Amino acid sequence: MTDAQDAIKPWYKQPWLWFLLIPLIAVFIYGFVFLYLSIVTMDGVVKDDYYRIARGYEVNSEKNQNAIEHNLTAEVRMDDVTGDVQVVMNGDFEQWPATLTLDVVHPTHQQYDQAITLKALPGQPIYSGFLTSELKGKRFLFLFPEDQAWHLRQEIQPPYAGKEVLMTPTAVQ
Repeated sequence: MTDAQDAIKPWYKQPWLWFLLIPLIAVFIYGFVFLYLSIVTMDGVVKDDYYRIARGYEVNSEKNQNAIEHNLTAEVRMDDVTGDVQVVMNGDFEQWPATLTLDVVHPTHQQYDQAITLKALPGQPIYSGFLTSELKGKRFLFLFPEDQAWHLRQEIQPPYAGKEVLMTPTAVQ
């Protein structure tokens, strides 16, 4: 009679029940953890001239058009080993700004973005600055003056050692 009593256990002591319930409980726990993280964490900021109108997005191309009107181009030379950045500007300007800002933007993680202040060499449209950390993976370059009257943008891919990038304004459509 003791064998029959041992065979009939309460439902919560049945091993096959826990074999079925443990994966379901784990799914609920992981689901609530990911729901919490998706609500609490902040999404990255879009780094371009986009703004929202009703249900769509519009692109402000005024800065790009200013770069086209002044025939602006920039040759960016980066050395990832030493961290040196040199920008040679070409265009129809009599007075070049004293400083430019070069944003090196990671496509997905805002924590890997770099904002580099480039200073002009005296009397020349040549600017220099330094990377704050090593670059890995695809990046977007945004070059603009302090007053943000124009901007140039370009996508770049590794390798970055001794990399030369020609930045030109994109044609407005």
